[in-house]
Amino acid sequence: MKNFATLLQEKLGSRDTEKLALMKLGRQLAEWGRISEKLERFLIKKLQANSLFFEFVCSLIKGLYAL
Repeated sequence: MKNFATLLQEKLGSRDTEKLALMKLGRQLAEWGRISEKLERFLIKKLQANSLFFEFVCSLIKGLYAL
């Protein structure tokens, strides 16, 4: 069974192929935007967690030197 984009392309003809290509590119860019937002949130959480761990280790080291 043909997908919707293929059927639409056959119905509209070759003159609208560029429009379909731009629509596809737009969908791909939107999807990449959603993926990059999720990746950014993930990395920020990881960096914050690592930062808290780093601060904890530094405070332990300072505490050891204070003794």
